[in-house]
Amino acid sequence: LDLLFEYVGTLQMWEEAISLCKELAEQYEKEVFDYELLSQNLVQQAKFYENIMKILRPKPDYFAVGYYGQGFPTFLRNKVFIYRGKEYERREDFQAQLMSQFPSAEKMNTTSAPGEDVKNSPGQYIQCFTVQPVLEEQPRFKNKAVPDQIINFYKSNNVHRFHYSRPVRKGSVDPENEFASMWIERTSFVTAYKLPGILRWFEVVSMSQTTISPLENAIETMSMTNEKILMMINQYQSDENLPINPLSMLLNGIVDPAVMGGFAKYEKAFFTEEYIRDHPEDQEKLNRLKDLIAWQVTFSVSS
Repeated sequence: LDLLFEYVGTLQMWEEAISLCKELAEQYEKEVFDYELLSQNLVQQAKFYENIMKILRPKPDYFAVGYYGQGFPTFLRNKVFIYRGKEYERREDFQAQLMSQFPSAEKMNTTSAPGEDVKNSPGQYIQCFTVQPVLEEQPRFKNKAVPDQIINFYKSNNVHRFHYSRPVRKGSVDPENEFASMWIERTSFVTAYKLPGILRWFEVVSMSQTTISPLENAIETMSMTNEKILMMINQYQSDENLPINPLSMLLNGIVDPAVMGGFAKYEKAFFTEEYIRDHPEDQEKLNRLKDLIAWQVTFSVSS
């Protein structure tokens, strides 16, 4: 048991360790009535809870890998897998190691799905790119003020949905305001099992593609930025010794037109009479974006 907890501690999967502790505590308390072991168990649980709140854990990257061509064995041929990277592992390093296992394979430099000519070719083609894990809905957290240290674990663990986004241009492009024509093509992946699991990689069992409009992209960007601001504030409230520079730089990047374009870019792209007239169906989304901007403006001024 000590070896198990030591192993879990090395992986920093304290949430999983707590689940095991609770199962054992149930046995110690109600089945074998060993209160000494129960006491040790509860002390260990307390340590795991403390680790969750006080120790910063690195967020692993996830990579989509496609093996295309008839040169691969059947269990890999024309299939896509999601891999969980090691701590601080860069995509370039992961890809280099991957290619070394298939010295005859050709590296694909595109993230788009290949055509039938590639899939039916006698060679080997490997496609590799970074994907973002999608947070699974946690009903027990709904409408509750849950600390970021707790939520962050579920953003990259016990996940089986991932997505990859790439910008695409549609219609006329305003060189002075890229937001107005910035569409996002998003590919979603679902794996056979949740990661991490027994393996560090699982096969993708379904893929789908959606297109996100410039307005929807703006809302998503603003929401993520607001979330990042709140997360940094919570970190500072938990540890007053943290340097304030990262938060100051983030706020400057939001409001300084020379850095990010400021709020004026969104106003010019979406809050014009012409846009509102031509897109009456977007009124609810415009109100949402307006609220997000108002929150950032209010917070930036007060800060």
